[in-house]
Amino acid sequence: MRPLTRNIVITLLPLILAACQNSQQLGSPPAESRAVTLIERPTHNPESSLANSEITNKVSALTADSDINYDDLWNRIRDGFQLHEHYSHPDVAGYIQNYSTQQHYFDLLQNRASPFLFEIVEEIERRGLPIELALLPMVESTYNPNAYSKQHAVGLWQFVGATGSSFGLQQDWWFDGRRDPLASTHAALEYMEQLYKQFDENWLLAIAAYNTGDGNLRRAIRKSGDEEINFWTLNLPGETQAHVSKLLALSAIIADNEAWNIELAPLANEQVLRSVQVGTQIDISQAARLAEIEYEELRALNPGYLQWATHPDQPQEMLLPLENAALLESALVDIDTHDLLTWDRYEIKPGDTLGAIAAKLSTRVDILQTFNSLVGSRIKAGESLLIPRTNDPELLASAPRITRQTVSEFPQVPSQYKVRNGDNLWVIARRFQLRSFEIAAWNQIPLDELLQPGQVLNLSYAVEDKNDAPEVQKSDNAAIYVVRRGDSIDAIANRFSVDLQMLLLWNELRIDELIFPGQELQVVAQSLGN
Repeated sequence: MRPLTRNIVITLLPLILAACQNSQQLGSPPAESRAVTLIERPTHNPESSLANSEITNKVSALTADSDINYDDLWNRIRDGFQLHEHYSHPDVAGYIQNYSTQQHYFDLLQNRASPFLFEIVEEIERRGLPIELALLPMVESTYNPNAYSKQHAVGLWQFVGATGSSFGLQQDWWFDGRRDPLASTHAALEYMEQLYKQFDENWLLAIAAYNTGDGNLRRAIRKSGDEEINFWTLNLPGETQAHVSKLLALSAIIADNEAWNIELAPLANEQVLRSVQVGTQIDISQAARLAEIEYEELRALNPGYLQWATHPDQPQEMLLPLENAALLESALVDIDTHDLLTWDRYEIKPGDTLGAIAAKLSTRVDILQTFNSLVGSRIKAGESLLIPRTNDPELLASAPRITRQTVSEFPQVPSQYKVRNGDNLWVIARRFQLRSFEIAAWNQIPLDELLQPGQVLNLSYAVEDKNDAPEVQKSDNAAIYVVRRGDSIDAIANRFSVDLQMLLLWNELRIDELIFPGQELQVVAQSLGN
C-alpha cells in the first residue's frame, strides 16, 4: 500500500469503528450488512463480512490502487460483489433458503467451475463489472460447457446460434465457440455491457434482458407505464424473475457462506490453465499423449472442438493444466508436422461411392468404414466423412474410436431409491422410465428439488406397473446410428420411429445432453426398416 493511502485509511479507521459500533447499538444492522434480513438465519451466525456499504465504498476507493493478495479466489470474488442492496429483497429470500440446504449443489458447481473460474473473474475485473456475473453460469448451465437447452442454447452462458455469431463466436463443423468457456465468456460479458448501457446502467435490467431478450424487456417496461423503472414490479415471465433472484441468492450465500452452513472449498487465486498454440491441426488423442494427460480430461477442458482434432484452420490452440501445457510445448518443438495425426473432412456428393472416395483421397475403404462407423458401403449425399491423415500406422491404430455396446436391459424399479452424486429427479425418472413429476408428488417434494446424495426416494407406487413391462433383450441385432451434423435426439427418434425415452435410455443420455457428429447411438434393429 502506498504511504499516503495507508495514512488516509489509518485516519479513517476510528470513524469506521465508531460507525460499526453505532450500528450495533441501534440493534438492527443495515440491509447491506446481512445477506438477507427478511428470513430467519442460522442461530450461530457470525458477524457478516459485509460492512456498511457507504463506508466500505469510501475505503475501497482509497485503496483501489493498492495490491491486495488473496489466497482464496472466493475471497476475491466476495470483495468484487456490487449488488448487495438487492440480496435482501423478498423475492430472493425463498431461493436463499432453498440453496442454503443444498451443499451437494455447491459441491457440483465448485467442481465444474474450478478450471475456468479464475480466468472468468480476471476478465470481469478487467472490465470493471460486478463479480456477481461470474456466478451467472451457475444459473444458466450449472457451469456445464456442454449444456444444451430446448431452445438450442449452448454452453456455460447459453448462447443461441444467432446471438453467438453476432458476438463473434465461431460455429462450424469443427468448432463451436459457444461451448468454449473462455471464448463464450468474452462474448457474454461484451453482450452484458451492451445491455447495461441500453437499460440505463441498471444491472438487474441487464441481467433480465440477457435471459428474456431486450425486446421483451422493453415491452414490459412500456406496459408498466412507470417513469422510474423498477425491475421488481415489471410484469416479466416467471423464468426471468426467477433467473435474477437465483443469481442474487447465490451471491448472498457465497458472500457469507459460513452463516448459511455452506462449505466452499478454498480455490487457489491463480491461473490453473494455459493456452498452447499448436500452429497446426492436431488429433486430440495424440495431443493428450504428448502432454501426458488423460484424453477425457483434455476433451473436457476443450469442449469447443466437435470432432477428434483441432480445427484445420483456426482455432488450433488447446487449454491445459500448466505442467501439461509445458510438456505439450516441449514435445511439439521436436516433432515433425508429418508425424502428426490430422483429419480431413469430405462432404459426400451425389453419385459418390465409398471406393471412389477412397481412391480420390488416397486412403482405403476399410479406414473410411472404421473411423466413420460405417456398416457396409452405404453412404448418403450431403453427409460428411472424416479421413485420417498420417504416415504412421501405429498412430492410425491408436486413433480414437467409439466402442460399440450392446443394448442394456431396462433396470428394475426399486421400492426405494438412494440418491447418488449427480442425480436429480429428471435423471432418476429417465433411469427407470418414470415421470419426474410423479416422483416429486409421491415424495412430497418440489419438482426442482436439489437432491442430496444418500436421500431416499419412495418409488413403490411404480414397482408393480413397471417391473411387469417386457424387457429389452440383449441382442446382436442392435444397430448403430452415426450422428450427423444438424441431428437432434428427438429427430433421430422420429426418423427411426422409436420412442424418445427408450432411445435416451438405451444410450444413457439426458434430454438436454449435446450429441455430436460422429457419435454412435444404439437403436433396435427392428425399427430400421425405413
